[in-house]
Amino acid sequence: MFRKDLKGNRGKRSFDDLESEKLGNYVYALRDPRDGKVFYIGQGKGNRLFDHFGQAESELWQSEIMSSKVLRILDIWSNDEDVDWTILAHHLEPEQINVVESVAIDVLGLSQNGVCLNEVRGPHSSMLSQDEIKSMGAAPINPTTPLSKVFLFSIKNGLADGRTTYDATRSAWYVKPELQELPAYAVGIKNGISVGGFQINSWASVGEKHEFQGTEYPPLLYYNWSKVISTARGFWQRGNYLIAEFDGKGKFRILRGAGTNKDWADI
Repeated sequence: MFRKDLKGNRGKRSFDDLESEKLGNYVYALRDPRDGKVFYIGQGKGNRLFDHFGQAESELWQSEIMSSKVLRILDIWSNDEDVDWTILAHHLEPEQINVVESVAIDVLGLSQNGVCLNEVRGPHSSMLSQDEIKSMGAAPINPTTPLSKVFLFSIKNGLADGRTTYDATRSAWYVKPELQELPAYAVGIKNGISVGGFQINSWASVGEKHEFQGTEYPPLLYYNWSKVISTARGFWQRGNYLIAEFDGKGKFRILRGAGTNKDWADI
């Protein structure tokens, strides 16, 4: 795919001692000179920035599977270009560096630049959308009408990957035929709050998995589902979805996710 002798960014591959001292802890950006877009945000000190170039050269010889970041570096080099790099902030205190890195990743993801190729999102991201701000004062879920089947799907990762709330909620799950009976509803949960609410109209197979077609159902939006989730927290934390039933009079029970115990509980 790439020439084995491929190299680039040989003009500067290290900071001298004085530069390193002045920089301290820093946050940096790697930029593709061909389209001007930042493709990676990182943090470190000393020569951490330049480690990516050595990694690219090493994986060129040793790895069959390369990260998206390394592939971009090698592609830039193969076009006789060097990766642009910039120090975004320097001489940072330890408690600042994660915040600065996270903010830079979040802002680029919102801009025309697009999402960076970091495998891990900013560790201290505190970005809030308008919907998330709206949900901060969310009341506990307590439907006033009976709902016999409500699917609870964790969609935090799906949203982080850039999916819409609807697609992240309905995307492929393992749902047995007996669980696909209607009427049914679905909520997309992020940090315990329902940021998506839908009435399920039908199910379709996607390979061995299934996804639903549905319409928005506002009565289930922007509620706190922590009490319901806590009933089957271990099951939920392993990436499984829950199914709950509500009697419309202040009680609920878990139909999927709590073993054989399906007792009614107060909300």
